[in-house]
Amino acid sequence: MKTATIGSAMIDIITIVADNDIERIKMTNAHNSFLLLEQGRKIDALNISTHVGGGAINAAVALSRLGHEVTPNVKIGEDIEAEMVRQLLEREKLSDKGLMTTDKAITGCSVIIASHDRNASIFTARGANCRVVDEDIYEGIFGDAKLVHIAPMSNESAEAFPMISKRARESGAFVVANPGGRQITRRGKEFLETAKNIDLININRSEAESLLPILLDNTKHSDMRSVKKDPSIAKSLLTRGLIMDHVHCSLSGFMSLLRSLGTDYILVTDGTGGSYLGTDKGLYHCPIHKTDKVKGTAGAGDSFTSTFGVLLAEGETPEKALQMAAINSSSVVEYVDTQSGLLSHKELDKRYAENADNLKVEFWPWQE
Repeated sequence: MKTATIGSAMIDIITIVADNDIERIKMTNAHNSFLLLEQGRKIDALNISTHVGGGAINAAVALSRLGHEVTPNVKIGEDIEAEMVRQLLEREKLSDKGLMTTDKAITGCSVIIASHDRNASIFTARGANCRVVDEDIYEGIFGDAKLVHIAPMSNESAEAFPMISKRARESGAFVVANPGGRQITRRGKEFLETAKNIDLININRSEAESLLPILLDNTKHSDMRSVKKDPSIAKSLLTRGLIMDHVHCSLSGFMSLLRSLGTDYILVTDGTGGSYLGTDKGLYHCPIHKTDKVKGTAGAGDSFTSTFGVLLAEGETPEKALQMAAINSSSVVEYVDTQSGLLSHKELDKRYAENADNLKVEFWPWQE
């Protein structure tokens, strides 16, 4: 199947520091935690490696390894880092027809400090990723792609999101959007206005909570629905709901409001709490696929979204698509970079056969 992605390309410089050279402070009364490195000290790293990443590239590699023909649409600079992106496209059998270049900015770059508690700290210079404009999104840009995956757009490039979703809808493709937190907080209303052009919206819990007040201000509360009462429901996000600035909404209500804007599927991920999918029939929950080999979480979201989206577009059931996405993203976190763990379709099928029974998907229909 022909597919396309659009979003960022990054050069990821990943630094692994020994446990005794880094400290962590976690706030008692907040969710924040901090990594501490001694100022002025030259620290020997266990390893420093360079990789090509970024949301659109990660999704493109995932789709390619699953057997699809992929054209990533990304903007890069005119520098040596841009050549690394081109080499990655050739190595992963990705089309270079979607490459856009600029001499006004560097190719995006990040420095990642992988910590001993697995959550990395990341310094980013987004560079050319912020330079995508409406004029770059010409009519027919996505060709005859059957799926268009819109990864998070960087800063100013988020202004082109309405045009991107419009062109994706015009192409007749199944449209998947994974907006980033900045896009939601700064351009949430504009994002909601494009929902009618999107088949699947994927966001994490914190992004959903950021979107919540904007959604409530821009929808009719009469469209809010709930799942049928079930005493077995004990999933944290279903019990807790979404909370932002003293505004509270059930997860099912949030999903039904967002779906009322024209999107068929709403996928909310909750870290180790698994993933929740809202459809026309009701609400699904899939647990994470546990692994004791976690090296880093970077790229797990890109893997989950792209895997789930393409399987759904191919006609797979929501249950199986959720399970296979969980398995692929679990493989990704076993590596410090964003792509080494991405599975081929053959390997994914094998792991699904071995692990599906341990990934029980629960379903609750909408309350009549």
